[in-house]
Amino acid sequence: MDVVALVPGAVGLALSPLTVASVVFLLGHRRGYGSAVACATGWITTIAVALVVAVLVGERLPSRTGAGGTPVEALVALGAGVVLLALAAWQWAVRRLPDGSPASSRWSAAMESIGPRRAFGVGVLWFVSSPKALVLALGAGLAFGDADPAAAETVVAGALFVLVGGSTAFLPIVLAVTLGDRAKRALAAMRGWIARWGSVFLVVVLVLLAVVQLVTGAVGLLA
Repeated sequence: MDVVALVPGAVGLALSPLTVASVVFLLGHRRGYGSAVACATGWITTIAVALVVAVLVGERLPSRTGAGGTPVEALVALGAGVVLLALAAWQWAVRRLPDGSPASSRWSAAMESIGPRRAFGVGVLWFVSSPKALVLALGAGLAFGDADPAAAETVVAGALFVLVGGSTAFLPIVLAVTLGDRAKRALAAMRGWIARWGSVFLVVVLVLLAVVQLVTGAVGLLA
């Protein structure tokens, strides 16, 4: 199968500021590592489950809309591009609260009080409530289903997709474990940057992903 086709989805999931921000903020409160690991685990587990479901759906869809018709994957890519652009526009419109403070900070206080069980649920929630994540998982599932790869190849490619998509959620944890007390300054800087610029960064990511999906869909229609 064309593993390159999975790269935009995996990278798009990895560039999910809200999940990374949640892990970073959780590392800063008294329950620290336990809640942060639980949140990251919830996120990466949901990616794996969503990919399996998407692959099963992709295997049951026709490769084309009819005899000699339009490739279904191309239509899904175009639809995904439109959805991502709409999400970018919406995110840009609500990036700041009425008082002028960054919208990224509205949930940061809540992160200070949750334990590991609720943190795992937060990781799951960030995926299932994110149209971007759902669209990217569906696109990856269609890529698997359309290629009809061997079982071993499917497992390897799927594992890489999940690992890349969830890697950034565990990155702050690795940083904290590796550097210990020296990581406090870096994590504090990350919290400040995310609170101020996280929403803007998400808009940029959504636009870039939308362009990739639109180009992929256009190429598929012209092929």
